Formats: sequence, C-alpha cells, structure tokens
Amino acid sequence: VRVPLADGTVVKAPDGIKEEALLLMADIFPTGYFAASNGLGQLTEKQRTEATVVVIGCGPVGLCAVIAASTYKPKHLFAVDSVPSRLELARSLGAEPLNYKTDREGLEARIKDVTEGRGADVVLEVVGLSAALRLGFDILRPWGIMSSVGVHNGEIPWSGNEAYGKNLRLQMGRCPVRSIFPQALELLKEKQHLLGFMAEGVMPLTQAVKGYELFDTQKVQKVIFEAQK
Repeated sequence: VRVPLADGTVVKAPDGIKEEALLLMADIFPTGYFAASNGLGQLTEKQRTEATVVVIGCGPVGLCAVIAASTYKPKHLFAVDSVPSRLELARSLGAEPLNYKTDREGLEARIKDVTEGRGADVVLEVVGLSAALRLGFDILRPWGIMSSVGVHNGEIPWSGNEAYGKNLRLQMGRCPVRSIFPQALELLKEKQHLLGFMAEGVMPLTQAVKGYELFDTQKVQKVIFEAQK
C-alpha cells in the first residue's frame, strides 16, 4: 500500500481500539468532534451545562457529533433528521430526536419550550444543504452559535441583515483532521463501545454493488469492504 505524504498523515494505531472503530478516524469521527468542539468550545463550563444544543443531520458524522456534544453535558441535546432509524440511533446516544419532515412546527415549538422562547444556544449543522442551514438559523437564539461542517454548494440562506439582527456567531468549514487527531482519537477510545452500529455493514469487496445499494437506500450507516475477500 502506498500512502501519499505518509510522514505527515500516517499515525500508529494505538492499543485498545478496534479496527472497525479506527476506520472512523479517516474523517467521520474527527469531523463530528470538530463540529461539537467548535460550537460548545466557545461557551464557558457553566454555560455548557445550561445550554440547549441541536444537531441537524443524523448520518454517520451527525451521530458522531451527538456523541461528542454529549461529553459537554448540555442541559438539552436534540437531534434532527427525517429517517426514523437514524433518529432512534440518536436517541440511544442520549439525544432527544426531532423529525423535521413529519412535524416541523412541533420541532420548533419543543426547542422554544425548553428555552423559554429564546431558541437553541448552539446548532451543529452536519448536512450540507441550504435548507439545513436555514432551519438552524431559525431555531437559534440571538447571540447563538452555529457550527457548520456540512459541505455546501448553494447560497447562504439568510441575509446579512438577518445575521446582523441576530448577532449570529458562525463557524463553517472543513475539519482539519490531522491537527485535531489526538483529541478526537482519545474521545474515540473512550466512546467506541457506542459505535457498533457503524460496523454492521461489513462485506467482501466483491459485493461492492450491494454495499452501495444498501448505503444509498439508508439501510446501513456505513459500509466496510474487506479487500481480501
């Protein structure tokens, strides 16, 4: 195997972490960690324990963000998606699931209810669609923090005047995996027992077509191919 720029990218696998979990360190788990640390890292310890945090998107990265956000022990942690199986996984990880597709009004009302009408303190956007950004903006309180790690190609769905009026604090961008690798790896080692669902789609490389079909129809969180088979 040839690894580009190996001097700067290869890290010796530590003891005590399963191979299936280590696969997530390519970018999935660090990106979830990055989203959470960008958002909650701007709060004081006291503010974190009183915070309402919303994760938008419960794919693999979003669920990793739920795990990372939970370590800050916020007062309320919500997870937003439209796929029931993903929402149930988020629930099992400690978040309250909210389905934006079946009950958008209820979603917004629930967040307003627990925050006495203010809105969420921190939104972690992990989708990469303008609609997800807009939802995050709408449920965010004044002076709220939005941490966006979704890959966006569309326009920002709010005006400068709207952002000005809300005193929006916004962090967007690609996760610098290598620079935060040690911290994310330490958290993975601690939380790997929660991530078994990520390794349910292990199959031979010869079944790649089937693997892509399963992933495309959202029947698995991730597909792991075994190249030797």
